[in-house]
This record gives sequence, structure tokens and C-alpha cells, in this order.
Amino acid sequence: MNGLLKTRFELTSSARRSFDGEIAQSFVSERLRLADIRFTPHYTRLLPGKGRNPAHNAFLISWQIEGTSLVRQGAREAQIGAGELFFIDTSAPFAIETDNIRTRSIYLDSQLWRDVFPERHLYTATPIHGDRGMGRLCTDLVSQLFAAAATHPAGLVSRMALSLAHLVAVTMLKERPAPADAMLDRQGHIGRIRSFVLDNLSDPQLDVTLISRHIGLSKRHIHQLYAANDMSLMRWIWSERLHRVARDLANPALKFKSVSAIAFEWGFSEAAHFSRSFKAQFGKSPTDWRSEALVDLGHKI
Repeated sequence: MNGLLKTRFELTSSARRSFDGEIAQSFVSERLRLADIRFTPHYTRLLPGKGRNPAHNAFLISWQIEGTSLVRQGAREAQIGAGELFFIDTSAPFAIETDNIRTRSIYLDSQLWRDVFPERHLYTATPIHGDRGMGRLCTDLVSQLFAAAATHPAGLVSRMALSLAHLVAVTMLKERPAPADAMLDRQGHIGRIRSFVLDNLSDPQLDVTLISRHIGLSKRHIHQLYAANDMSLMRWIWSERLHRVARDLANPALKFKSVSAIAFEWGFSEAAHFSRSFKAQFGKSPTDWRSEALVDLGHKI
């Protein structure tokens, strides 16, 4: 199953007999995977010790047609009954424990979900009743999606899946509104971004794409959050790095470490660009900064 659906799951039997599963229907494209599956009782989780592969990151929408399961992600836990839908982020730790079930599973590209459903992290492992209200619209569209996958071009199937993503997002927001204190405001999002950036400041690959992937916000949303600030996100990251380099250059214990070595340790990868940025920030070259700082402290290089 992992090979077919490009997943990274560990499935183990939760009964005395060995695990068994049957895929009745499947569909695989670049940004969408579908599977109609029957399972014996089992336990599913994200494979441990595996790095995140952006090409395989997806949100799973599962319509549980038969059986029951217990789903956990983050701080949420939900009992899912026959006829209910839920979704999880398959790039983050989760757990699903089932009895004998049949499920129709839709794996949607994670970047698509970031754009469609900014609040999704508040709704993973949350059930939707599929037999009434807008939930019924969701299950009807899932049925049509699987029917179309067998007979229609992949492009049309993908467009139907995009419609399903929008419909599930709206249904969650309407039918299962999150508590007011759980809705993260602008400052809450910025705080999460800031924490991630400061924890990864030395990573030369740190950029908006990496932040988007790990924070769970679209790149467009992140740029919008910083649009009202005096400094863009990437300029702030550069400023934070430069200040840490300046601090280390002024540290007598590091006076024998080269300027470029310190700069590289803080995520800079091109010496000339770093030197120009440092002088623009502090009005002097890194070498002059170090010399003056150490003289002021009574040290010489």
C-alpha cells in the first residue's frame, strides 16, 4: 500500500490473526491518490525515524463506510463511526486504531490544503457526520469522485478533488466551529513562525518554503502576515543572523575563529554577500567590528 499510495505508514495487526487489507479501487496522480480499501483490525501510524519528504506530504480525507476507529492527532482524539468522515495530516505524527473497516481514502497534496484551509490544524482528527447537512454533500462528492476516477480523465478527477477540499473545509468551519480561544490570530501565527525560525536560524536552507512546510501555512498567507510589518520575513531572518554573528565576533572566546566560519555557522553561505549585508547593517566590515569590540573589552586579536 505504501508503494502504491506514496505513504509512509506502519500498519500492524491489533488482533490475534495477521493483518489483511484489500484495495478494491485505486487512482494515483501527481497531486492526488484515491483508494477504496477493506482492512482487518489494525493500528496505523507514521513510520518512525523517517524525514519528511515534501513530494509525499498529503492530507488524508477518510470516509469510513463500515466499522469504527479511534483517531488521534495532536491533542485531539475522536471515535469515528460508520458513515463519518475525518482528515489527518500524514506528514505529522498520528495514530489510527480500527476494527474491521471499509474506507474510501483521498490523499490530497498538502500545499493545496494550505491554500484552501488555513485553519486545518485545528480540525485534524475531527469527525463529520456524512449522512446529514453539509457532511452529506461531502460523502456524495466522494462517491462521484471515485466513480469519475474509473471513467474520466485525470485532470477532471483532480478538479473534483479540489472541489472536495473546499467543501470539506467549509463543512468543518460551519458544522464544527472551533472554540474562539483556539483560533490563532495574526500574532499567534507570527509567534509560531518566530519560534520555528529562531530554532532553525543556522540552517542555510531556511526560507519561506521551509517555514510553510513545517508551520502549516501557505507561503502566500505567511507573506500576508508580514505585509503590515516594517520588515519582511526574510529581511528579519537576515537581521537576526547578522546580530548573532556580531555577538559572536565580539566574544573573546571565539577570537581565533574566522569571520567566515562564524558566518557559515549562522546560515550564511556566500562570504561576499554576507560581508556586504553586515556592513549595511552595522556600518562597518565584520573584521573592523570584531577589532573594535575586542579592543573595547581589553582584548587583542
